[in-house]
Amino acid sequence: MHLTEDKVKAFLRAGGVVVPDGAAASTPERAAEIAANWSDGAVVKALIPTGRRGKAGAIRVVRSPLEVGDAARQMLGSVVNGHAVRSVYVERRIEIAKECYLAFFLEDFPPKVLISARGGVDIEEVHRRNPAEIVRADVDPLRGLPTWDAVALWEAAALEPKLLPALSRITSQLHGQFVKAGATMLEINPLCIDRDGRAVAVGAMMATEDPLFKGGDDEAQDAPSFGGRRALTAGERRVIEANRRLPGGMVRYHELDGDIGMFVGGGGAGLFQHDLILGLGGQPANHTDASTVNPEKVRVLIDTILDNPRVKSLFVSWHYQQMAQIDRRVVPVIEALRDRGKDPRQFPVVIRMFGRGEDEARRAASELPGIHYLPHGAPLEEGVRLIVELTNAVKRMGVGT
Repeated sequence: MHLTEDKVKAFLRAGGVVVPDGAAASTPERAAEIAANWSDGAVVKALIPTGRRGKAGAIRVVRSPLEVGDAARQMLGSVVNGHAVRSVYVERRIEIAKECYLAFFLEDFPPKVLISARGGVDIEEVHRRNPAEIVRADVDPLRGLPTWDAVALWEAAALEPKLLPALSRITSQLHGQFVKAGATMLEINPLCIDRDGRAVAVGAMMATEDPLFKGGDDEAQDAPSFGGRRALTAGERRVIEANRRLPGGMVRYHELDGDIGMFVGGGGAGLFQHDLILGLGGQPANHTDASTVNPEKVRVLIDTILDNPRVKSLFVSWHYQQMAQIDRRVVPVIEALRDRGKDPRQFPVVIRMFGRGEDEARRAASELPGIHYLPHGAPLEEGVRLIVELTNAVKRMGVGT
């Protein structure tokens, strides 16, 4: 999930990192209002979760609130790097004395840090022409990145000695925020020294796989989105809130446009079954992944899946659950179906769950006639084939949900 700059900077600001004053605006009038009292000018940026905005003309430095409004008017409604611009970020302009580059990323173990004493829009050109000017190093996740280690990195990047204290302190701060956010990437470009000698995070991008990430600006979190591409649905919000509120593992729920409700898990096994359904012509109504065996949290997820008016069937299928008590997942499914008056003879339900607690899970499922609980050891493909066939049959008969 790539976050937009307003959320990233609110989070960094809350963690004590110096960032320029700024706020998001969805209208030219609001953009001009934000910059009304700034005598030193402003920067208007398309608020999209992607880099290379400067070269795409989606970052404008302006001098007056009137120009801020004009710049916002030109950007709003445009498409930049494949993203529709629905809002802009208006930021106070600072006098930059030095531009540098800093990034943390987690692609494999251990995490990496990338720094350069040259930053800005041409950092990729620096990497291509003078790769020695970019220092790359591992970061020990137990040790972290204390200030003195950051000093050594910046020295290796040939940074001017007088700038070492300020940039090393903010580098250590930013690494702390990278860890706190559970981020997979945090890029600060440019990381600047202003005319007063302060280190300032002027450009900021961050990506995280954590759906519970909450930045420092509560208002900015009122309308979260998947990477800025669409607003979260009511169901997605509900599951995220359940993750915050209830203990016992993580649940992820992504709503789609299909009609087969999916309570699947096991990471790769879940994705494999999802792809198999698509391959057979079925259309998932959602995708899930869950490590929880908290029945209350499972119930929230199942209720969310069944609340979707497009859902015409339910597929419950995991990898072999040697370590998990599967009745703690199956029983809440049966309870939700019973509470809603779902008849599995008209609303197909296929369950493929094997492991500890299987006898209890099968007993609970047997109390609701029509559920297809596959034989112990049945392959993934068998469950997928059956749910697609049953869903298609329901649609041909025009049976409602």
